[in-house]
Amino acid sequence: MSEQDSPEQELQAAPASIDRIGPTLVAARESLGLGAEDVANRLRLSLRQVQALENDDFAALPEAVITRGFIRNYARLVNIDAAPLLRVYSQYVPVQDSQAISIPSANIVISGEAGAPWRPYMWFGILLVVLMAGWVLYVDFYQAHDPDTGLSEAIVAPISDKDELISGKPEAEALASPDPMPPAPTDEPAAVEQPAAVPATPSAVEITPPIAQPALALPAAEDARIKFTVTEATWVSVSDANGKQIMSKTLEPNSEEVVTGKPPFRIVVGNIHGTKLEYNNNPVDLAPYAKVNVARLTLE
Repeated sequence: MSEQDSPEQELQAAPASIDRIGPTLVAARESLGLGAEDVANRLRLSLRQVQALENDDFAALPEAVITRGFIRNYARLVNIDAAPLLRVYSQYVPVQDSQAISIPSANIVISGEAGAPWRPYMWFGILLVVLMAGWVLYVDFYQAHDPDTGLSEAIVAPISDKDELISGKPEAEALASPDPMPPAPTDEPAAVEQPAAVPATPSAVEITPPIAQPALALPAAEDARIKFTVTEATWVSVSDANGKQIMSKTLEPNSEEVVTGKPPFRIVVGNIHGTKLEYNNNPVDLAPYAKVNVARLTLE
């Protein structure tokens, strides 16, 4: 009996009769001394999503496949069996889902086990999400390395253009200086005015110091500024051009956070609905990069 009881000690069984998912999760969480924010941080969810699970507010959650994953992960975190919770959740799934499954399986023998028909679809959905996440990480990895060469070329090119423009000014002045020289031999006083043309050469020398200004501007281009303004609790992660994670934390509601570093940056925002992002004082729209309220993007 002791060998059979030991696995049950590791995974607590959910109550025999469950009619609501939220109170069961809350009771298990409170028994471990955890708060809703602790669950949100460990599961990488927003606080609003955790509260929706605990209040059985499934309309505020993503599609059924992803919500089942939330329930399974939450149950695993608080050490209870997820199967009874998933059976209760299946009662909230729209009827269209069951119809879509029953049509292609009309000629297939279905076992009497409750909930068995939808499990293959659930695993297929999870596998699809994992493959998509791997593809996004693969694309982000190469985008984070390829723009380095482009940035260096983009920086060198404007310098050469400025050097040509600056070097061209003394040549234009050198060409313009012989024009007043022909009138000088006509009058003797003009010969006295010739020393006044000598300071023209120092003026050309005074133009050369601004050449150093483009070189001083280069370090400023390496350091970019990212600003987060949040109205809800949000987990953010920022990695710089070297792949170093320069920021990874949960921002408190109604707060701001500024981080600087060398672009390109790889950014993950866990709650786009409560987050505003600015890059070098320019607003960035997170919606095109969002999937299930989580945005992943690269800023160059």
